[in-house]
Amino acid sequence: MSRREVIVCVDDEEGVLRVLRAQLGARFGHECQIATARSGDEAVALFDELSREGEQIALVIADQIMPGMKGVELLEIVDRRLPTTTKILLTGQAGLDAVIEAINRAHLNHYIGKPWDETALLLAVETLLRTYRLVNENQHLIASLQSKNQALLEMNRELEAKIHERTHELAEANTRLAQLAVTDGLTGLYNHRHFHERLTLEVERSQRSGLPLSLLMLDVDNFKQFNDTFGHPSGDEVLRQLARVLADTRRANDVVARYGGEEFAVILVDTAKFTAAKVAERVRERINGHDFSEAAPRAGRLSASIGVATFPDDGADAEHLVRAADTALYAAKRAGRNRVVLSSEALAATPAG
Repeated sequence: MSRREVIVCVDDEEGVLRVLRAQLGARFGHECQIATARSGDEAVALFDELSREGEQIALVIADQIMPGMKGVELLEIVDRRLPTTTKILLTGQAGLDAVIEAINRAHLNHYIGKPWDETALLLAVETLLRTYRLVNENQHLIASLQSKNQALLEMNRELEAKIHERTHELAEANTRLAQLAVTDGLTGLYNHRHFHERLTLEVERSQRSGLPLSLLMLDVDNFKQFNDTFGHPSGDEVLRQLARVLADTRRANDVVARYGGEEFAVILVDTAKFTAAKVAERVRERINGHDFSEAAPRAGRLSASIGVATFPDDGADAEHLVRAADTALYAAKRAGRNRVVLSSEALAATPAG
């Protein structure tokens, strides 16, 4: 009787294990058993039990920060005792020290940060299950090859070609994973998380160079009303078309991202407030002039409100720069929409007290 492969999830938080069981079970439950443990010691005992029963542990997903044994230590044990088992480190740590340690000590296969993207997690697991099966398949092939002297050379060539093909597939999957981690699924622009990472880096670079940095926050006017009138599929198409307008309008070093919902952000590198205002006005005019009838035949023209903030005048760090640009954006909304408002103008218009 053939046995199902086992995916073991190790985390001290029951809520995390519940989500992992649900997500992995829905996708891989027909081919794999999903087992869980609340600590490193509990996981080691589970490995022993599964091994005695002849089960194949295909993948271990371990949280780094757990009471007692850390995730890296557990994966090091897995690497020694189950060398073909693939390994994912799951952690919310900001630093990469634990990941580097896991790569060096436990031959880590993949790293996923908390909170994770479900699509990226499932693609990583699918890739590593293929890797596990390939490695075990190769081991069986090698054992067979050793008993067949005449066919050994030819079979080795076939094996190498197969490994090369699978390695190429794995490289392509890893490339897709890296792209998924930074891309908004609807628009193809950078996502919210990557926007904040880039803005922090650009603010630090601006601090070192002394050159200004500006930020545009853009929101589609009356978008809720559009969705209510034409439906959410048409609204999604508007966002995709708007993303193309922003991508076509961007300069070489600008960073365009979907901030959330119908709100977008544009990082203008080495750009002072006056130039940023001109860029924002050009973007606003391009949106005004775009025909959105492809999204909805009766949609006609749409408009957007844009807030502009500049580092360091309007914000001393990335967080305050976003707040300043967002405040300017909503000042543009209150002033009648379809306009550009600078952060300094928004502050000047705010009533005292």
